[in-house]
Amino acid sequence: MSSILKFLQGRVAIVTGGSRGIGAGVALELAKRGANVLITYNQASTQATLVINQLKELGVEAEGVQLGATSTLLSTNAGAGDDSLLCDLTNELWDKFLDCNLRFPIFLVKEAVPHFGTAPRIVNISSAIARMGGSYSTAYCATKAALEGVTEIWAQELGQKHGATVNCVNPGPVKTDMWLRDTEQAVLDEWDTKMKEIPAGIRIAEVDDIAQIVAFLSEEGSRWSTGSTVNANGGLCFV
Repeated sequence: MSSILKFLQGRVAIVTGGSRGIGAGVALELAKRGANVLITYNQASTQATLVINQLKELGVEAEGVQLGATSTLLSTNAGAGDDSLLCDLTNELWDKFLDCNLRFPIFLVKEAVPHFGTAPRIVNISSAIARMGGSYSTAYCATKAALEGVTEIWAQELGQKHGATVNCVNPGPVKTDMWLRDTEQAVLDEWDTKMKEIPAGIRIAEVDDIAQIVAFLSEEGSRWSTGSTVNANGGLCFV
């Protein structure tokens, strides 16, 4: 790996939901750029071990921590996605989304603040649907939209005091194993058709499309961007 890519050499990255999907892709990209990586995961211990081994093969230190819910650099990828229509929404389902999509990243960052090094970078993961809306997404949209608001607050609270930047990215559909496994074929076909009309291309996003944006926001070169929700969906939803 060329040293020109080691912009994060010596940095420490905490990536939530790092055992699979976007989280795993982000963890690997940060490691390629030199960061030592701690991933968190919920139940996917086998996948987490595979990712940790891949990280170590890149020449960085890597560890995993199993947490009950479902970034120094912080990338918050852990998320819940099995929402419901409003008429079917339960307190239990609402609490699941609140815990995973909002409470978990908020209190993780709170605990990380005393350990911030120089110029910490925090990157939250929202979703295009937080602004687009859609059926079956009351809890998901509410918690992801709230995370975008939290991003702006943290940019102010943590900016000058800690030298931090805090940004958010808002992917649309991404071709992860979970997306392909849990999405009905009719919905997959509908999204394939819709994505053929987006400005940036004619396809569903790959994990690397998102990981590259998150990695840039984790580097010194993004120092003048803070409090932003960055368009990371190919133009499906403009910010």
